[in-house]
Amino acid sequence: MKTNSYLISIAILTGILFFNSCKTSSVGVQVLNPAEITLPSKIKKVAIANRSLPDKGEKAGNIVEGLLSGEGFQQDREASEKTILGFVDVIVSSPRFEVVRPTNIDLRGTGTAAWPIPLNWEEVEKICKENKADALITLETFDSDNRRRSAVEKKTRKVNDKTFDYNLFIEHLDVYVTCGWRVYDPQTKTIIDQSSFRDMKGFSADDEDPKRAVSKLPHKRAATNDAGFYAGTLYAARISPVWVNVARSYYTKGNDDFKAAKAFVRTNNWKQASELWQKHAESSDPKIKARACFNLALANEIEGNLGDALKWAEKAYQTEGKSMHRMYVNTIHSRIQDAKRLDEQMKDVE
Repeated sequence: MKTNSYLISIAILTGILFFNSCKTSSVGVQVLNPAEITLPSKIKKVAIANRSLPDKGEKAGNIVEGLLSGEGFQQDREASEKTILGFVDVIVSSPRFEVVRPTNIDLRGTGTAAWPIPLNWEEVEKICKENKADALITLETFDSDNRRRSAVEKKTRKVNDKTFDYNLFIEHLDVYVTCGWRVYDPQTKTIIDQSSFRDMKGFSADDEDPKRAVSKLPHKRAATNDAGFYAGTLYAARISPVWVNVARSYYTKGNDDFKAAKAFVRTNNWKQASELWQKHAESSDPKIKARACFNLALANEIEGNLGDALKWAEKAYQTEGKSMHRMYVNTIHSRIQDAKRLDEQMKDVE
């Protein structure tokens, strides 16, 4: 299956191993997650534009809104640009699309969470033609809201065998960002996705002095920019497959072969590690057998052989019935379903 070429690449990033317990270690891998929606395969290059800035007739209202909300006049303007950057940051590392940011256009909307009327198709076609893009993606709306919360926790500290009570002041800054997106297909003259999302990114700080706790929080402007960037990455994951880091556990204890296999995993040599685990896949000791089968399931997942990974994971669960094994069976089932969606989303991608 074509998607396997992408699944196999998860073995490139094995990361740093660390102990979860005395019996297992974890390995970090990258997995290609499918997009939430599947865009037509003909769309290979997209243009991205910011249309969330206010038109001339909307600017006065935006200034009043900024005064009432306590936001700086330029806060949402900066954050909307960060949202575009967050989107681009994810798309450029995705194998699905090429992305271009036109520099010679100035699209305007409402400057709030209210949707503007769609762009006319002549303009969409012109932008796509000039940038050799198959579709135009626009950030149509952007609005932010900052909220502060405070809390106090009673704490104790031991100094020179004496226990002291003190207050720990905790400050929270929650930044809510509302983004509206459209995907214009100039060939069919249809808007193939129109979605609005409200995302939140939280920040917190604490100190024994309440003023110092507040001072440790990021400036609202910087926090809103961070929240905007984050919102952009989330929409990118809606329309494009993206790489995500995940952790996988495997057994390192049981006998000398398990210990030796750990060294091969450290160097990303799953073939050699599998040869050692394979020796114990039919062990008379159920515990050793289950561990070997579980590890072989992981090795096959790393190599992109999800069908074989499922068989080994099911064998591990049938042998010992541990919840860890059951959860991994479910994980592999999910990955198999994801692989089917990836096949559809990645077809015709070179």
